[in-house]
Amino acid sequence: MFNHTFLARLFLGGLGVVGFYTAAAEIAPEKASLIPCIFHLVTEVPCPGCGMTRACLSITHGHFGDAWHYHPFSFLIIGLAIGAALFPIRLKNTWSRCSSVTRNVIAISGIVLCLFVWIHKLGA
Repeated sequence: MFNHTFLARLFLGGLGVVGFYTAAAEIAPEKASLIPCIFHLVTEVPCPGCGMTRACLSITHGHFGDAWHYHPFSFLIIGLAIGAALFPIRLKNTWSRCSSVTRNVIAISGIVLCLFVWIHKLGA
């Protein structure tokens, strides 16, 4: 029932609806409070994904600089969602053609970069 293509389309559709609503209601992305971060509520420390909702909403509003400031990985997430929603076979074939070493390097690099962004944001 749920596959990557469906979830990517659901994410993009939901983002479009919320983005349109917040733009029409003149709600700035930094004022939108959709999903509370449990990690932040418990520890009072932002999690590695904190800012992602505001960043994605900023992209829907056309505020790319703000999106980058909130969380630079939002561009990657939306790009991957577009790829999975519109080109699922091509994305799957491209990933399948990569060696397991290449896939591991990509995954580990993504994790390291995300942690680097998080540590940088904690210090700011």
